[in-house]
Amino acid sequence: MFDFSTKNALLIQKTFGVGSNRAFDIFKKILDSGLIKEDISKIILNLNFSPEIRAKLLSVDYSVVDKIIENCNKRNIKIIIFGNKEYPTVLSNIDTPPLALFVKGNLPDFNILPSITIVGPRKPTEFGLKASYSLGYRLAKAGMIVVSGGALGCDSRAHIGALKSGGITVAVLGCGIDAEYLAENKPLWDKISQTGCLISEYPPLTKPTRFSFPVRNRILSGLTLGTVVVEAKEKSGTLSTAKNALEQGRDVFVIPGNPVISEYKGSNALLRDGAKPLIDTSDIFGEYIIKYPEYIDIKKAFSEPAKTENPKNNKKIKKNIKETLSNEAKIVYNYLDNDVFTVDDLVGTELSSDDIFSAITELELEEMISPQPGGTYKKI
Repeated sequence: MFDFSTKNALLIQKTFGVGSNRAFDIFKKILDSGLIKEDISKIILNLNFSPEIRAKLLSVDYSVVDKIIENCNKRNIKIIIFGNKEYPTVLSNIDTPPLALFVKGNLPDFNILPSITIVGPRKPTEFGLKASYSLGYRLAKAGMIVVSGGALGCDSRAHIGALKSGGITVAVLGCGIDAEYLAENKPLWDKISQTGCLISEYPPLTKPTRFSFPVRNRILSGLTLGTVVVEAKEKSGTLSTAKNALEQGRDVFVIPGNPVISEYKGSNALLRDGAKPLIDTSDIFGEYIIKYPEYIDIKKAFSEPAKTENPKNNKKIKKNIKETLSNEAKIVYNYLDNDVFTVDDLVGTELSSDDIFSAITELELEEMISPQPGGTYKKI
């Protein structure tokens, strides 16, 4: 049952916009007054708001908020508002904290557990893909929460690495949970929500815009101790997250790159401006092991290669999971004649490109295929 404190947070966010300084200031004023659990009409009578703000607050009916809450209940999505005991304290300390977090899955305790954000482009180099996977795997294996943006490219590889290590990973989305966006990543998002969670500042089904990702990035960096930049061009969304991290007083780690390659111009600029060079995962462990000795197990991180399970067990695994695959994944897997293939080899399946990419992600998560150099995949 949601009281007026939750409804008022959603009402204010709906009125003044997601990520709005004005929205947060208004909500905080109401929260500090002790009136947050009252009807908005009563709040307006008791607080000295301008006529403009009063009119805007009364322009949105609670029925709009009730529909958002009803949608969340249907989709098993939690609503955590600023000031709630479940709300991560680390987010409370950033500029313009989100008024409401929509969460699907199990929200880790960011106030206690060590965490790191991994960001990079959607079309990284081959090295960027491998680095994202390896970092996600080893950091999660050691006990750190791995956070990323749930997108294609570096984000996906970091999430998949963390999942395959048996660790916890969290995706902070630039759209509403269950929105019609990135259908090919839905299997990955489902896997993430089973052990970690999906987080969004946007109500369910909200489609992304060109502005929603920059707004989202302050949460990506604000949740964690530091942000790792795998690759960044001179102008990129990755740099936006790194900038937020620096402004929030968080650490920024950067993998150095060839200065003449465009993919690393933004990365190297961050290093020039004082970011910490990341040569090995140990650089991150060394930064936090003293503060979190009971949570970070470095030996566990390096106890085995960052790879899939023992191939000897794969046949048994396949038999057990084959019936649990989606129809699209079954079609793709059964269509494959060669052990090594590319996406172009799947055009004969008559599936859409979104369905093909979704099937590939699902098969990779189920450890039935693995990515190879040159944009190829291999049946395991």
